[in-house]
Amino acid sequence: MKSPHKETQAGVWTLEDFQGQPELRQAGDKPGTGVRADWKSLRLPDGANSLRNQPLGRAVGKDIRTAVDATAGLGYDTYALALLGVQVLAWERDANVFALLANALARSQSDEKLSAAAARIHIEHASAHTRLPTLRTKVGFTLPLFTAREFVAPDLILLDPMFGGERGAAKPSKEIQALTATVGADVDADSLLDMAIAAATQRVIVKRARLAPPLAGREPDWVIKGKLLRFDVYRAGAL
Repeated sequence: MKSPHKETQAGVWTLEDFQGQPELRQAGDKPGTGVRADWKSLRLPDGANSLRNQPLGRAVGKDIRTAVDATAGLGYDTYALALLGVQVLAWERDANVFALLANALARSQSDEKLSAAAARIHIEHASAHTRLPTLRTKVGFTLPLFTAREFVAPDLILLDPMFGGERGAAKPSKEIQALTATVGADVDADSLLDMAIAAATQRVIVKRARLAPPLAGREPDWVIKGKLLRFDVYRAGAL
């Protein structure tokens, strides 16, 4: 399992196989030391209760039942949403990153401690730019709260476009370097905000660096701040 080389200032990262599992490695990395999506690494000693007082949990609130994670990456926020009891449809457009995401989900589905939350997740190798306008088409998967509605109308849409700088303690800097080198800057992210606001039924959450300008220059309705990150929250008006 190998990918085309992508050269950036961070070097060359390729998708490699180690003992049947994919990982992103730079030249010189030993097999087994590459970047994977490891949802077990989230520090959540009290499970969902640990999340509710954290910035993401506070931004989500108590009434959200369905969500689209439109820029899923390695799926840490996808899994966090599912741990909060939310059913999540997650998209990732980069093929290499999606391979890591799919592997994380498969491993979580077979892990006794993670499987309950993993059962609330459906992932697609897809671009949010392509999929957001089609959310009202018939559902082709089996997340009960989505399929019961027949057409996908998520309570929440989460946007997490790539931005410069360290992302915080939840993700080691090697993961940040790998994602930045592999995915690159989301230069087309601004156009997602209006589409997300139109598609969600309750709110849109945009994950940003603490000092970054708001996405598309649009001021949020409210902001939940963490030490290194913030969550800009927009009221949605789809239904």
